[in-house]
Amino acid sequence: MTASGALHSAQRNAHAAAARWRLPFSRQAWRGLAGNWIGAGSGSSLDFQDHRNYVPGDDPRHIHWQAFARTGALTMKLYRAEVAPFVDIAVDVSGSMALTPAKVARADELVAFCVECADRAGAPVRLHAAAGRALRAVAADEVRAERWRERLPAPGAETLPPGPLPWRPGAMKVLISDLLFPGDPSSLLVSLAAGAGVGVVLAPALADEADLPWRGNIELTDCETAAVRRQRIDEPLATRYAEAYARHFALWREACRRRGILFSRVPAEGTLATALGGEAFSAGAVEAVA
Repeated sequence: MTASGALHSAQRNAHAAAARWRLPFSRQAWRGLAGNWIGAGSGSSLDFQDHRNYVPGDDPRHIHWQAFARTGALTMKLYRAEVAPFVDIAVDVSGSMALTPAKVARADELVAFCVECADRAGAPVRLHAAAGRALRAVAADEVRAERWRERLPAPGAETLPPGPLPWRPGAMKVLISDLLFPGDPSSLLVSLAAGAGVGVVLAPALADEADLPWRGNIELTDCETAAVRRQRIDEPLATRYAEAYARHFALWREACRRRGILFSRVPAEGTLATALGGEAFSAGAVEAVA
């Protein structure tokens, strides 16, 4: 890699994916800063929306002069506002998210993809890294330079969901987490669904996590707490594990559906563009670039 501006792998893969897919911006009309998306307010785009009575201080360029000639009353033309949505991203950086290099790479690519989607939409972006209850604000430039992992929050000694997370009302809110912590999803999803906007959960997933690959007497280390225990793994135990794993994500999927949050697991295997074209696209967590 030279200093000529060649992209690192996460950025390169995110750019390739963003050429085909984007965050689901078309899910709603947005309110925000001037930008590229048709919004819910009044503004200066060419799409006429309505009219109202003139109020002193209104921009005279928007006076409906034809109506004034007919009625003698000053009215204002109203247009659909061209706005850019706020994009809030929260990425889980707990131990399970770094279980293998492939999972780390997929998480890095998803973060870079979300920032790239915001950049292409002209949307202000805000990012936080979370290790349990510990949060750190991350500058988007750190993501673009692939330096955002350099000052991550220290992981705690417990397996906790990330948060509380500072979502902005009305934003495109994206949570990137493997969701491998116990308990009811509500603590995370209530805040993700609150305040309008669009909530999206992108869960990096390893195929090997769904089934226990080992049999016999195994020494297991908890990737979050570093606790070690010896465990005999036989077929009945492996079957119970696989069933519990499937139930866990069925619970998350249903909890997201009830709250109107777009949910997708994103395989760590294959290219990011290919991975997003599966469940993420069919579930509406990403949409095709027009």
